[in-house]
Amino acid sequence: MTEYEQTLLARAAARQDRLIRDCLVLYAGANLPSPAAQGAYSAALSAYPAMGPSFAKEQPDTDLVSELEEAVRRQICDLLGAGWAEPRLPSCTYANLAVFHALTRPGDLFFGPAAQHGGHLSQRRGGTPDVVGLRVTDLPYDRERLCLDGHAAARMIERDRPAMVLLGRSIMLKPDDLAPVVAAARQAGAITVFDASHVLGLIMGGTYPNPLAAGVDVLTSSTYKTFPGRPHSIVAGRDPAHGALLAGVIDRQLLANNDTGRLPSLLVSLCEAKEEIGDYARAISRGTRRLATALRAEGLTVRVAEPDETPTHQLLVPLPPSVPQAGAIRIFAEDGILLGTCADPAVPGGHALRIGTQFITRHKTGDTPDWDEIARRLAQTFGKLSR
Repeated sequence: MTEYEQTLLARAAARQDRLIRDCLVLYAGANLPSPAAQGAYSAALSAYPAMGPSFAKEQPDTDLVSELEEAVRRQICDLLGAGWAEPRLPSCTYANLAVFHALTRPGDLFFGPAAQHGGHLSQRRGGTPDVVGLRVTDLPYDRERLCLDGHAAARMIERDRPAMVLLGRSIMLKPDDLAPVVAAARQAGAITVFDASHVLGLIMGGTYPNPLAAGVDVLTSSTYKTFPGRPHSIVAGRDPAHGALLAGVIDRQLLANNDTGRLPSLLVSLCEAKEEIGDYARAISRGTRRLATALRAEGLTVRVAEPDETPTHQLLVPLPPSVPQAGAIRIFAEDGILLGTCADPAVPGGHALRIGTQFITRHKTGDTPDWDEIARRLAQTFGKLSR
C-alpha cells in the first residue's frame, strides 16, 4: 500500500469526527446512523448471495438473512401503518425503478415532478421513468405557495388518465395537499406513489402527514436524510398485491445479490425510530423555523413554510443570478459550511441554496443548536458570493 493510499484511508476513518466537530453540515440530504446502528453492520451476512424470497433462497445458510428481512418488514409496517414492505433494494433510485417495472408497462402515461420544482432524476422527465419507457408529463406546481398544485393535478389526472402518479420531490418545504390527487387517481385507475426520501423521518415522527394513511398506494424512500440510517431504501404499500408484483420483479429480474450485512443496521435504526423519531421530527421542524427567522434577521430572503404550516427540514435562500451553483457550494465549503443548491421553484430559471436542519439537529455539540450563530455564519459567507 502506498503512502498516498494510507493517507486516503486515514482521512476516511476520520471523516465522521470531522463532519460532527469541524463542519457545519446543512446539506439537506445528509445524516449518520447511531453508533449502535453503525456497529450492527455484519460483513459475514454478505459473504455470499441470498437470492430469492425470504425462506426460499437459492443459497445455503440464509435463514438468518430471511429472518432479518422479515423483522425489518414488520418494523417498517408498524412505523408506517403499511400492509407490506420491501427492504432489499440499495437506494431509492433503484426502488423507484423497481416499482416502475412492477406496476407499469412501457408506453404508459406517467405524471411526476418537474426538475424546476425539485423532481429528482429517479422521478422526472429524462430520468429513471424514461428507462422504463414511460411517457412523462410534469405535475403542476404552485409557485406562490411552493407546493404541489393538488387541484390542478387532479384535473389533469381526470382528463388524461395516467397509469401512475409519482408524488414527493427533492425540494419539499411543507406538506402537499394529496387528497384531491389521490381521489382523482383512484377514480382514473392510476397507481399513486409517494417518494418520501426527504421526509421519511418526519412522516414516522408525525410532523408530516403519512401518505399511506392519505390513500397513496406505494411509498418509496431512502434512509439517510430525516430518517437517520445507513444509505439504503425501503418500499411500503397498502395493497399486498402490489408488494407481490414488486417482489416478483426483484426476485426474477433485478436483484442477484445485495449487501445483506446492512439489514441488522437498518433494523437497529428502525427500532430506535420507534423510541426517538417523534422528538427528533419535532426538533427538526422547530430548528427550521428558528433558522429561517434568524436568517431573515440577517437580511436574507428565505423560502420556508408559512407560519401556520409545519416546516420540513428544508429552507431555501435564493442565489443572485450571477452566482454559479458550483461556485456557491465551494465558497461555503471553504468556510466549513456544507450545503447544496437547487432550482428555485418560485422563479423560473432561478437557483437557491438548499439548507437542511436534520443533521445539525441530530449531531449538535450542545443541548440545542445555536441557530442565531448559524445564521450569522451563513449570512457572512453569503456576503462573499457577489464579490
